Amino acid sequence: MADAYRELDSIHSMLALGHRSVRLERHSLLLIGAVGGFLSVGTDWVITKDRFPDQNEHALALLLWLTFWLAGVSLLDHWLTRRARQRRAETLPFAQAQITRAWWMLLSVGTLSSFAMFFYGGGEMIYALWIVLLGLGIYLFGLFSRPLVEWIGIATILLGVLALAAKLPFGATRWLNASCFAIGIPLAGWLAPRVDARSWITRIGVLLVWICAVVAPALLIVKSTPVVSPSGRVLSLGSSAIPGGEQTLRLEPGTRLPLQIDLDGAILTTQPQPALALTLMLPVDLALQDGQPEGRYRLGDGVWRAMHDGGPRLVIDAIKIHMDGSKPEIRVHARLSDRSLSAVRP
Repeated sequence: MADAYRELDSIHSMLALGHRSVRLERHSLLLIGAVGGFLSVGTDWVITKDRFPDQNEHALALLLWLTFWLAGVSLLDHWLTRRARQRRAETLPFAQAQITRAWWMLLSVGTLSSFAMFFYGGGEMIYALWIVLLGLGIYLFGLFSRPLVEWIGIATILLGVLALAAKLPFGATRWLNASCFAIGIPLAGWLAPRVDARSWITRIGVLLVWICAVVAPALLIVKSTPVVSPSGRVLSLGSSAIPGGEQTLRLEPGTRLPLQIDLDGAILTTQPQPALALTLMLPVDLALQDGQPEGRYRLGDGVWRAMHDGGPRLVIDAIKIHMDGSKPEIRVHARLSDRSLSAVRP
């Protein structure tokens, strides 16, 4: 009877090993992690509005940039994996080949989503979307690989969802995405074989270590690189002349600001017209460089923030056509909001 139990246990082990036949090579983890982290940090420094002021050109440049790097790393990884397997006289499991194709599909979805957001909006959540797609890819590999990899995939998906739910600033999600790629993927590959045979309690503990190792660097970078306040003196709106250099322009509540709307498209366009008068409800400080806004701002007595890290959002949530007598009239309802408004609202 004992021999029968041992034989059944051996059969069960072989079946489990067959189901968990996918194994990522070390070079795959390093390549994907390094390129993903580089793109998360470096893309916004290379593909800028100054270099590509036209929206269509900006979107196309980003599409080509991401395609070049992601396609290149995928082909390089495929070639290195085949060479490594041939050197060890091993074949690539069918499940791993199919999951690799699914991984390429997820990278394509992320690239096309980044391109589409230039035209349909939602750019603030692009890095959270990449985190979710990364988690899906890790989870798919984990289904046929180590159990811990599967758990890490689920945790990565939850990190992306929680980043959206917590409304993290754009810069914070960028560094979190970079950390998930550059630290999370290699660390997952290093930890998985070392805890594969351990109990589920140990795996939970290792999973918590992985989460801390991924989240902590991103938060530390965000906290250690605050937006520096302007060094020049504070000027009021009524100042006769704004000197050169770095200054701060103070706008008090009640200040009336003109809004000039430029609308261009196949359906409607605008002609030169008087600006729409807006009334400021909160005190606002603007950082000036040689008399022009340079991207930093502060609401009330809050902290200084940068426009490129996710500034105020103008959301048009309703467009209606109303009849004014016999003439149609277009009415638009929009909301201008900022994540820091709750901290400075009087």
